[in-house]
Amino acid sequence: MRERVRREVPVELAEQLSVFWADAAGVRDGAGEHDRLPEVDRLDLLESGRLLAGNDVRAGAARPRTDDLVRQAAEFALAKFDDAYLARLRDPDALLDGGPRPVTKAVLFPVRFLYTKDTGRVGRNDDAATWYPTRHPHGALVAAAAAWRTEPPDPAAARELLVHHLRPIYVIFAEEYARALRLSGDLGLADRVASWGTSVR
Repeated sequence: MRERVRREVPVELAEQLSVFWADAAGVRDGAGEHDRLPEVDRLDLLESGRLLAGNDVRAGAARPRTDDLVRQAAEFALAKFDDAYLARLRDPDALLDGGPRPVTKAVLFPVRFLYTKDTGRVGRNDDAATWYPTRHPHGALVAAAAAWRTEPPDPAAARELLVHHLRPIYVIFAEEYARALRLSGDLGLADRVASWGTSVR
C-alpha cells in the first residue's frame, strides 16, 4: 500500500506514510503473530490515535514495557544504520546537500530513541529535541536541527556543528542502549549495538 500511495500521490507527505495493522487484542495487549504493530507505534496509537469508525477498544490496554520499546528500537536501528548510513554520518557535506529533511532526521533519530529509553514515551521530534540538551552533551546540534526543520540552515555553521557533534550523539545512543539491553538481559543484542557504536567513532 505504501508504494502505491507514493506512486499515485507524489508529494512529500507520501514519503512519510507508514501502514500498520492489528486486531483488537493486538492493540490492547501487543501485536500477535499476524499483526504489524511495533510497540512504539502501539503506544502512539494508545496515546494519540483517533477513532474513525467502530468501537474504541483502548480502555484498559496494557501499556508497552520500556524494555520492549528499547529492544525494538535497537533492532530497528541496527537494520537502518547500515554501512551506507554510516558513510553519510561521516560526510556532512553530503547530508547538507540532501536538504533540511535528511540532515534533521540524521540528527534527531538517535535523540528520539534516547528520549524513549529514558521516558518510556514516543520520541516525537519536538519533545526529544527539547529534552536532550538538559541531559546529554552535544545539545547545540540538536537545538539547531530542531530549528532547521522550519528554517534552512546556514551551510557553513551547520557543517561545523555536524563535524563536531553528529557522530558523538550516535556513540551516546549506542552506549546507553547497550547498557539498557544488558540490564534487561538482552546480551546478544547489547553486544551488537555496542559493536556498531564502536564503528561510529
